Amino acid sequence: MTIQNANAIVQRIGPCRIALDQAAFPELSRELALMGCETADIATGFPPRPHGLTAGFLSWTQPCANRAFAAALRPFDGMDVLVLQSDGQERRSLEGDLFAAGWQRHPGGMMPGEYPGWTAATLPGVSIWQRVRGSRGEWLGKGVEADALIARYATAATHVRPGDRVLVDGIGAADGASILMASSRAGSVVRVDDGQTSAGGETVNEQFDRLADESIDLIVAIEPAVPTDWLARLDDYARLLKYDGRIVIGWRQGNGDAKRPASWEDFSDAVSDRFLPEKRYVETALGPDPQGARAIFPIEADQVAATDWLMLVASVNPLLGAAHAQGYDHPGFPRARGPLPALVDFGSAYDNPWLYRSMVQMGERLGPDVKLARLAECVIEDSREDSADRGAAIAVLGYRVLEMRRGDLALSMLPLIEAYVGLPLTDDMPVHVRRWRISLAFLAGRLNELADDRASAKRWYRAAAEADWSGFSPLLATKSIAAAFFEARIHLADGDPQTALACFRQGADTALKAAAFPHDRQMGPDGQPLPFYLQELAEVIDMGSQCANALAHFPLWQRDPGLFWRQVDIRRFGLASWARDLERENERLRAA
Repeated sequence: MTIQNANAIVQRIGPCRIALDQAAFPELSRELALMGCETADIATGFPPRPHGLTAGFLSWTQPCANRAFAAALRPFDGMDVLVLQSDGQERRSLEGDLFAAGWQRHPGGMMPGEYPGWTAATLPGVSIWQRVRGSRGEWLGKGVEADALIARYATAATHVRPGDRVLVDGIGAADGASILMASSRAGSVVRVDDGQTSAGGETVNEQFDRLADESIDLIVAIEPAVPTDWLARLDDYARLLKYDGRIVIGWRQGNGDAKRPASWEDFSDAVSDRFLPEKRYVETALGPDPQGARAIFPIEADQVAATDWLMLVASVNPLLGAAHAQGYDHPGFPRARGPLPALVDFGSAYDNPWLYRSMVQMGERLGPDVKLARLAECVIEDSREDSADRGAAIAVLGYRVLEMRRGDLALSMLPLIEAYVGLPLTDDMPVHVRRWRISLAFLAGRLNELADDRASAKRWYRAAAEADWSGFSPLLATKSIAAAFFEARIHLADGDPQTALACFRQGADTALKAAAFPHDRQMGPDGQPLPFYLQELAEVIDMGSQCANALAHFPLWQRDPGLFWRQVDIRRFGLASWARDLERENERLRAA
């Protein structure tokens, strides 16, 4: 477990200067060094240095926390972070000495899945502590009574999208802001502060006086302050959120006053009047012991669950932004950075660019799937026939049909694709429309396979394989390469190896052309490359490598087709889709 332990430490605090008992943990010291850490023996002293993070690792195995534990903490006094490995000792005693020695809980020290390890009696096997610099955190400086609140903020952090401007309103907002910044890729955080805390960062009063309407990407409201009543507070949140914004909100069930909802039904109805509910969270004990392990886990927004804690995730309806495209600015790719590559210039590409994060972007878009599909249907009904909005919506809905394996519904999707791809290709056609034409041609091939129309599938795959992806981005070559590969697969199954061979060759050639493309025009400004670009380019090359693999092993097909296919990794073609399909199958098996 030494490699895993070292990896867990570095993942949490990064490569740094770290002191530990090297005589007791020689393997851990070596693994940390191999992961970029400067290691030192705590027994020989560890003088501080002006730059870089310094951390300590302390393993405490004695049965209780006594004066010896306080003494063991002293050599780490000058360090920024402490990694404590404990062994089931009484939690209150350990924490008392830690707090007295100037430590507090690290804001990134509890991930959502780690909440059960923090019980009333004991700490988890490994816990992360932060040196108090200035004022101690109101909740990060507390013990078991802070666990649930920290877990709620850690859960909320999973809903932060890259670049988001986040508003934190509620109990422990200062520590909540620290947790969000330590656990997510938020661009900035502003918190509600009544002036009673001395923590730094951007603040706003309870009336949100300095916040402009439609200026916030995500609101995290955990037991928020309510100047008048909770319904009015929801109205405030609706006013502040952008048209692709999201809210994570939680209250303890009220007793009929105006400060919090009295029931889940009241809460859900009020949120539904203003937002699109996506999921709710339930907090519960994992066993009969009320002081034992607890967990927070998601359930469907309309699922009944007996709990006094009401926590819900909801999104603004992006269709409301249709008349406000001029105000769009993607927080991950802001206009202030200068001219945007066409790849991420969503404001110019879509009639309603607020749809992009809510409907298109995987990992950020609306949930659950049925609600996402309904959003796509609405866009198809209302959008221009030659818009990027319509192409994106057809793709979202078509892939939903493919994931459900509904061959009957595939037949209803194909005319939509035929009409969109059949529009005349002109020189002034927007590049994102070109993008969706190619993507939809590939999708049509998949849907025709689902509907058992192999001739049409080959025709659509051929169209996608021969399409000009260079007008949009070499990253779009994944569709052309996959189309060539899937067409080859059909030809082999039909006993036509020569045509299949030509398709594999085309897939490999396309990957080489995409790799040789002048990427400097696509990757973004110097020093600020698009974070996904090289990763997705690697997927292009990886797909091409499987076409090359098929060419290299093609003689095996004549010997034994199964032997040939075992040399080719077909999961590389749509790995994300393959993973989702596998998870859905596992869910069906668990439910059976």
